[in-house]
Amino acid sequence: MSERLVRGETAVEFFREQLERAMDHQKVSTSEFTQFYLVNLLAGCVRGELPPSEPGYDETPLAVLYVRAIQSSRRDRAKLLRAMGDTALFVSGFFADSVSGRLVDLDYYKAMGGFAYARLAQDEDPRIFGPEVFSELAGRFTQFADLLSEISEQSHLASNQSVMRLYERWVQTGSRRVAALLAERGITPVLPGEGRPQ
Repeated sequence: MSERLVRGETAVEFFREQLERAMDHQKVSTSEFTQFYLVNLLAGCVRGELPPSEPGYDETPLAVLYVRAIQSSRRDRAKLLRAMGDTALFVSGFFADSVSGRLVDLDYYKAMGGFAYARLAQDEDPRIFGPEVFSELAGRFTQFADLLSEISEQSHLASNQSVMRLYERWVQTGSRRVAALLAERGITPVLPGEGRPQ
């Protein structure tokens, strides 16, 4: 790979190091295969491989793509579902602030990405990644989005977040990581109507 990032690293080397740091910081563990998948997802995004280069893909709602995928041949279905899940995970991690407060929010991306990965776990050819990787991505979608979010913040590939946006994201997702970020800023998150924590 001829692409180089900071300090002469390839995109894969850079994101492997970033993922390991985020996993250590958030005390998250996962299989080597899932780590490999996440690192390559991030490196692919930097290379412009996400979303796919199909005409109109980036303008098509994920729900429509999901229906299209389910109605496709097995090979096309796997390709569409994987692109859908990857897009939802990347957007949820790197661009959570830009989807907050919109008609389609983080819950939508989480649901659609989870559905896509769960279906891939049922359909995917075990010689490629194996159903356990996609099953883990589906079941721990929010946790992996949190890892990507930390990588985004640490690598300064996305804009800084305001405290209000962090709180709104916490209300939406209940993410432990976002609650910890709020706590670092001296804020104890409380759901509306809950009152003060005991």
